[in-house]
Amino acid sequence: MKASIDRWVLITGCSSGIGKALVAQCRATGWGVVATARKHASLADLPPGDDLRVVPLDVTYAHSLQSASDACKDLRLIALINNAGYGQMGPLELMRPEELRTQFETNVIGLQAATNAFLPLIRKNAKKGEGRIIQLASVLGRLSIPMSGAYSASKHAVVALAETLRMELGPDIPVIIVEPGAIQTDFRQTVMAAWGDLPQRVKDTVYESVVEQYRIQREAFAREHGMKAEDCAAMIVKALNARRPPRRVIVGRDSYWAQVAHRLAPAALFEWAMRRNYGLK
Repeated sequence: MKASIDRWVLITGCSSGIGKALVAQCRATGWGVVATARKHASLADLPPGDDLRVVPLDVTYAHSLQSASDACKDLRLIALINNAGYGQMGPLELMRPEELRTQFETNVIGLQAATNAFLPLIRKNAKKGEGRIIQLASVLGRLSIPMSGAYSASKHAVVALAETLRMELGPDIPVIIVEPGAIQTDFRQTVMAAWGDLPQRVKDTVYESVVEQYRIQREAFAREHGMKAEDCAAMIVKALNARRPPRRVIVGRDSYWAQVAHRLAPAALFEWAMRRNYGLK
């Protein structure tokens, strides 16, 4: 290992999308990267080097977090990017308790568990103001749309945890919240995989056409207007490297303008527009 690599960042959820793009861009700006994913094999195509350590990590299991933390003890780990997560979409009326529970286990409890697991190493290694904790939230952590209740609730929780953690840690270790809009990744394929038998559950209900319209609209919007994962990663890395890191990074024009509309428009008008957009009569 090269002695010149004196700063390391651990990134969760590096198997694809934003996480994989973050690995490359962090390395390009002089960071050593601990790349993690639930399946070690999904990281096999990352270019090897003295600035990369590949570690299996499932943020929902304490023993996995402990093993990953132990694997970093010889590194000067000073930053954490909590990127791991997925979307459990669908009408709340038909969502099973275990689906909602699993959404929170990964996106909220797992995120905070990872923060708690690696924060002691960051405290030990980082000089005052040098450490970084970056929490990947979403535009849906500030507002909600039909079919996104579980996911949006989890990201609202991520925002609340991050804002609280920022106040508790103070300037010693800055906490940055990232709020992307649509990104050109396989996120929507993951959403459909998480649906399970939802398409069967919604048959002959008021939600049958709504679920299909949601799928088509979100795919089309991301394809036409979504930001590339590499561009999103570039904004995150800029915040990571900033001498005075921002509290929030709003990623994408859709994220920005959706938050403006939600803040300024009357609630009844905003909700009417969302219902109309997703075919809820």
